[in-house]
Amino acid sequence: MNFNRWNTFWTVCYGVMAFIIIVGNTVSISVLLKRRLRKRPRFLLISLAMADLLVGLFAIPIYIILFTVKTSWLMQTSWLMLLIYDCVDMLTGLSSVFTLAVISLERLHAIVRPLRHRQLNIRYYIVAIATPWILSLMVTSTRVLQAFFIITAKQILIVIVFSLSLPLLISCFAYYIIWKKQASRIQNDFQARSDAKLSKTLLLITAVFVLSWLPFQILVLVFHVCISCRRVPIFVVFVIKLLQYGNSFINFVIYCLRMRDYRTAVSQMLRSCKCNLKANRFSHPLASHNSSVTLVSFTSSLYLHTVSDGPVQDIQ
Repeated sequence: MNFNRWNTFWTVCYGVMAFIIIVGNTVSISVLLKRRLRKRPRFLLISLAMADLLVGLFAIPIYIILFTVKTSWLMQTSWLMLLIYDCVDMLTGLSSVFTLAVISLERLHAIVRPLRHRQLNIRYYIVAIATPWILSLMVTSTRVLQAFFIITAKQILIVIVFSLSLPLLISCFAYYIIWKKQASRIQNDFQARSDAKLSKTLLLITAVFVLSWLPFQILVLVFHVCISCRRVPIFVVFVIKLLQYGNSFINFVIYCLRMRDYRTAVSQMLRSCKCNLKANRFSHPLASHNSSVTLVSFTSSLYLHTVSDGPVQDIQ
């Protein structure tokens, strides 16, 4: 099998990734909306899960379509599909990184000024949820401006690098202050211990985000700076992109490992689904008896030259 070409293997890999992202984040949203976990700091996690859910619903399917569907209509409108994909990819990715920055600031407020933090009203969290999406839409609009030649590819690259770097620097600074604050005080209060554990969980989520997104962003920067570096096997890009999309599912795993209430709620949901299936089976015995007889990139300016058996190709 030639891994330098899009084939059934890559289609299955990305299709399975989209499926587990949709299932995992749907479960996360359902669990976090339950009354026991419906606490205001969790609202930001719901917003983060929504961004990840959009990756599975739209970003990955469009990515697969761009490589698999070879119709004349798609070839004529490929620039439009590419624009849509880039906008969806940018919106979901940037909303995640901006939300992580807001979450780190919210955790910093909770640790440094716990009494003031507990007095925050719902309007604070509405603004905290809306701000990352508004900023993401503003940055994504630059991709539309580039499509109409209003700004250049170099300018949009600068905007994207700044939009990714600044929130991550804010997150790192916030968690450093949190770590210093927690190390200097005795946590004998239940709420303080709970806040500290949640902060560690969110720090882990941020660290995983950086590790899964950093390879692709380095690839984008290197290809814009070094023209000769563009001659790479396309399977390297596919693997790095798959790693980037995998971040949209890993949060579900971290919640299960780090949050006992979340893990308990997921177990209860699974048991409830199992009981409902059994109830439906026994409520229709005749029907059961009869039946037994008888489912690249932040910017389109990145072009990759692949090394394959044939001539060198330009791959988006």
